[in-house]
Amino acid sequence: MVDVETCITRYNTKLSEARDAIEEELNAKKTPFEVKIDGVHTTYLDAFKLYLKNCYDENSTEYTDKVAAYTLELQGIKDRAVLAFEKAVTAAIARIKVFHDQILARFRSCLTNRTCRITSYDAQINARSIDIVNRYRTQLEAIVTKKVSFVRCTFSQLYAGKTLDAEHETTMVAYNAELSGQVDTDVNAFQGLVDTAVEAIKESYRCNYKCYFQTGCYGFSRKSYSRSCISFPSPPKTSYKLVGVGQFKVCWKGCAYNCLRTCTEEEKNCEFDDSTHITEIGTKAEGYKADLAEKVQEWTNQVGAWESTARTSLTATVQCMKPKSYCGVAPTQEQIEAFQIIAQQQADNWIAAKKTALLAQIQAVNTRITCQIDSWKLRAESYIVKVKAQFDCCVTNKNAKILSYTTSLEEKRVAQRAALVTRLNDLATQHKCQFDQFYLCAFGEAPVDTLIQDLQTLYHGCVDIKVDDVLAKFDAFWTEWQPQLEEHYTCGFKCTTKVTTPCLNLSYKWNFCAPSLSSCRFYC
Repeated sequence: MVDVETCITRYNTKLSEARDAIEEELNAKKTPFEVKIDGVHTTYLDAFKLYLKNCYDENSTEYTDKVAAYTLELQGIKDRAVLAFEKAVTAAIARIKVFHDQILARFRSCLTNRTCRITSYDAQINARSIDIVNRYRTQLEAIVTKKVSFVRCTFSQLYAGKTLDAEHETTMVAYNAELSGQVDTDVNAFQGLVDTAVEAIKESYRCNYKCYFQTGCYGFSRKSYSRSCISFPSPPKTSYKLVGVGQFKVCWKGCAYNCLRTCTEEEKNCEFDDSTHITEIGTKAEGYKADLAEKVQEWTNQVGAWESTARTSLTATVQCMKPKSYCGVAPTQEQIEAFQIIAQQQADNWIAAKKTALLAQIQAVNTRITCQIDSWKLRAESYIVKVKAQFDCCVTNKNAKILSYTTSLEEKRVAQRAALVTRLNDLATQHKCQFDQFYLCAFGEAPVDTLIQDLQTLYHGCVDIKVDDVLAKFDAFWTEWQPQLEEHYTCGFKCTTKVTTPCLNLSYKWNFCAPSLSSCRFYC
């Protein structure tokens, strides 16, 4: 800053010296001025003397007096001219001094105004620099607050429902302190740039704000000030990204099954006892045959009774028969007896033939029904064997299907678990990548604080635990429901047989038609 009084004194001294030089220069012209007057006066005096010589004698008193008077007059004129010269010099010096005083006054006023303006400008620049630095610090602190709040909020979401690490709060405090330290470093660096720019701006303003001594007016060279291109440095761009990461919400929920069937061990293990039915069929066949034997015996007795009755009746008829008489000659007793013997033989033969026929009918009925019984027995046993085969086939098919279903269920479980493991690993990898991006944006590539370094390791472990929990939930679901599904499927296959031992509806009918005795013809 310029000392106004010192500057004014310096310029006053210079002006005083300049006035003295001017006065000396003007006074130096006094002698030539007097010489020039003396020359003119000499010319005038010579011309006057020449004129007086025409009128007076050169040695006359009038001549001498007039020359002396004219000489005195010229000397008076000279004295007045010299006095006027001196007064003019004095007046000029006075005017110059007045002008110089005016210049100094205006210059003093200009310098005073310049000093005030420069002081005001410096104060404005200082205030502006402080405001710029404060705003830069405020913005950086706002960024720090936002980043810390964002990181805290993110970790609160990530660990929602879980317990944070015991050192988490200490880590956040250290993280905040680290960011605050970086803010101080950045602000100090920017403060240095601002201070350098402030000094340059002040110097540029001071150098371009000029007070012109000649006019006493100030001038500010805006073009020169603009060409100096001195401005406040822009705050360094603080580029930061807040990469969000959501909670690792992975879950697996199995579909609970309703109305699953259950059954007893007897219902699961189906059995069919065919030997009981076959034995019963044999027993029934023997019973049918026994009943048939009783009927045959009954029918045979009826034939025997008919034979006895027929023999009695025909014997009585034969006893009443006599041979024919020829020419009115009566047969003798011998002839009658011989005739009756022959008739009796014919009657016996006819009865024996009819009995044989009746017994043949009985035998035919016996054979037919016996064949029916044997045929029924074979068909009934074949039916039981067929049912047994179908039952065994059903059981085999059931066991095969149950085995296939069990295998399929196990394969399904393995496949689903493998797909779930792949999916969970993919999701865990993606989530870890998102968390790593969040971690990189929040803490940088290589944080020095070990507490901050542990945050990444701890959260990766938390993600792995979450994956294991989901897999454990999957295994628990299948452990609970797989046996129930197998039982439900097993109970859905029931190999049941509703077999009633076949019965044979036999009709033991034989219409005993006794031969008419009148059909017996005697040929004697």
